[in-house]
Amino acid sequence: MEGIRTDRADESAAADVEYAAVVTNLASRRIMRRSPSDPPLRCVSSGYLSHGCSCRATIPTGVVTDAWARERRAGAHGDRFFSFTWGGGVWLGYGLKSGQVRGVYCPEHSAERDQRSPTEAAGERGARRTIALTG
Repeated sequence: MEGIRTDRADESAAADVEYAAVVTNLASRRIMRRSPSDPPLRCVSSGYLSHGCSCRATIPTGVVTDAWARERRAGAHGDRFFSFTWGGGVWLGYGLKSGQVRGVYCPEHSAERDQRSPTEAAGERGARRTIALTG
């Protein structure tokens, strides 16, 4: 019975191979591929709190619409704000009863918005009891 032989040159060549970066968010890559015609949503912060500079943070549209669909399946009704996680941060979206999403705040501006609210319990979002988890 013959064993499998490997050539030392093949082993050293394989050791020199560089691998691509680890893909940590397959779901978001799938969402981005699904609807490439939808441009990403940009944070709606207009910059009035940051010296007139609008925020440049973006998020794939599919991530936000999937999070809003999850909220609706969980019982959310009407036009309202909803929180969801993506890319290691908590984003704030505004969903319409039609199923569309009107806009988003990035994690930084979502946190600033929370700080400006008189009391979070009095707000529509409550204490962020339900956060839709995404990629």
